[in-house]
Amino acid sequence: MTRKRMKTNTKKPIDPKVQFRRSKEWKTFREKLRKKQKKDPITGSPLQKNANCHHGDENPANYSDISDESKFVMLNQRSHEVLHWAWGDGNKRYNWKERLEKLAELCKWMDELNGETK
Repeated sequence: MTRKRMKTNTKKPIDPKVQFRRSKEWKTFREKLRKKQKKDPITGSPLQKNANCHHGDENPANYSDISDESKFVMLNQRSHEVLHWAWGDGNKRYNWKERLEKLAELCKWMDELNGETK
């Protein structure tokens, strides 16, 4: 005789941010901004269909406030990752000026090694 396992409800509650990003309101806002902005401000390349709508205001209390478009910027995925690498994410903050200075030094070093004069 085999015993049946009882299913337990182990579902975690949905993160409010995730829940908001699933809303029609957010999807409409994001698409409107993508069509308006058209290009990634870091690379200048066209925004991809799956571009990220980045919240400039990192205060969690303001996360679902989409009343001011100037607090958002559309970024292609790689640019979004770079921005968070430099500035931080969630509760982690980095010294972005220091990180970018170090990156610039490495790029200059690579230019020298490769005969670039720009």
